[in-house]
Amino acid sequence: MIPWFPSRLATVLPDDRGDPRIAASLRRLQASDYDAEPVLRDGATGTWPGDYPGRLILALSRLASVTGEEPRRLRQLVDGLPGVLNAHGHLGPVHREAVDEQQLAGHGWLVSGLLAHHGLTGEDHSRVLALDIAYRLLLPAATRAPDYPRRRPGDDSEGQASGKVVGRSGRWLLSSDTYCVFIALEGLVAAYAHTRDLTLAAAIETLAALVVRDDLRGARAQLHATLTAARCLHAFHELSGSASALEAARELYELYAAHGRTANHATWNWFGRPDSWTEPCAVTDSLILALGLWRTTREPRYLDDAHAIEHNGLGHAQKAHGGFGLDTTTGPGRPWLTGHHPDAAWCCSMRGAVGLAELRERGYSLPGPGPDGVTTLSVDLYRDGTHRLALPGGPLVLRQRTTYPTGGRTVLDVVESGLREPLRIVFTMPSWTGPTRTVTTWTARGPVVSPAPGELLTVPAAGDSWTVDFPVGPRVRDAGDGEAVALHHGTLLLGAEGAREEDAGAARWFGGAEAAVDGVYRRGGVTLAPVRDVFTRGPGAARYRSRVVFDAPPGD
Repeated sequence: MIPWFPSRLATVLPDDRGDPRIAASLRRLQASDYDAEPVLRDGATGTWPGDYPGRLILALSRLASVTGEEPRRLRQLVDGLPGVLNAHGHLGPVHREAVDEQQLAGHGWLVSGLLAHHGLTGEDHSRVLALDIAYRLLLPAATRAPDYPRRRPGDDSEGQASGKVVGRSGRWLLSSDTYCVFIALEGLVAAYAHTRDLTLAAAIETLAALVVRDDLRGARAQLHATLTAARCLHAFHELSGSASALEAARELYELYAAHGRTANHATWNWFGRPDSWTEPCAVTDSLILALGLWRTTREPRYLDDAHAIEHNGLGHAQKAHGGFGLDTTTGPGRPWLTGHHPDAAWCCSMRGAVGLAELRERGYSLPGPGPDGVTTLSVDLYRDGTHRLALPGGPLVLRQRTTYPTGGRTVLDVVESGLREPLRIVFTMPSWTGPTRTVTTWTARGPVVSPAPGELLTVPAAGDSWTVDFPVGPRVRDAGDGEAVALHHGTLLLGAEGAREEDAGAARWFGGAEAAVDGVYRRGGVTLAPVRDVFTRGPGAARYRSRVVFDAPPGD
């Protein structure tokens, strides 16, 4: 658990069903290519100083928070870090006259990772290292943000799957990962969350002014950098109440949703570059941001997006080996979803792990008391697991069992309850389902009132059980241009495997199909299956090719 973050109310407890995706991710991050010695060496001498160890420390700390076990490799990384720091207490060269935006980005991850480790273990060692970097490297560099040059289309032209320094403008060493300077916010916001130092808040606001200064779409900014900025500004809003930070986060989210999102709710690598590839780092950012904006605004579209990003974006990005790969961008005129790089070990396989941990910890939220003053608990994500919730009236331990996303049945069992006052439980359902067809049932020791579908009012007691069942079935969604559609089973995006052009007309029959229990639809030689199932395919994923954009049926 990370105690400095203000809105995390759930602690993940051991559960007999486990989480196969988290287990696979942890195995991947404990493979030999993530050994502490080469990772630390890369962090000290590579072209992204601090990035590799920072991302890995953060990923392993977050995974440890949901598994309850600290990996030995995490200890080796934190203990070995002081041995590779330079005389100024950070990694890489000491730039006296220039600012390297890749170095700032890498140390954003390192500060965040070290503070996550401190939150996990309580050890002061990692906190001291993190704050020293924040104050000696990130804080002075942030004061130079007003001098950061306006980037131009073409600055990304030399960009590959991993960015590189492509030139100097004024005092700034610039990266092909355009605007990666924004990732310094990751460390600054984490440090501010820990200290509430107004000097750090001022530095965050200086970088925020840069975020909103430029036309990021026109400059072909990197989506990972853009969404990191948005995510961090939203976190800063949660910490400080800054209205301008929230406004900026929402505007950046709209920019991404309109101009950087693929048919499977992944992201382009750069704005204006559908010829590029998806970026699971940015997919993770978009997921965390969507969940955060849902908590703040309670606008259902954000939670709908989070469900779709979880299952179709991040779910497809994770491969059977546990790491996260790059895929083709999809949308109108780009119907085929296939692999571009099987394992982005240098960034996405670490960042994707954080997304998985976030999903485990963020399944519930507190929207605030209702008009009657009763505490409301919102069930936001549907996934098997057991959580201890720190509610205003006392602790509550819930075990969730669900058929989602292929089905709509979810059971919440009360394992322990310290509550003595009523609690309102709201099963927040996707906006595409039918609330009038939702069935809510329960077994309880005390009285239960259900004022609306998916809503219960009761004093929870150990042994109580609450169930909601909402319809999940086929639906057709516009793919963005009015002439193409995407096919879904509930939130699950479906794809037709193979290269048959005749599959393009599958939408003609799909809209009238009966709901499939497993989310797989077959007719006339065409098989439509959830794209997230690539995770279970093993080596066959390398040959995976699936159509996910189809011709709109006549009359649409």
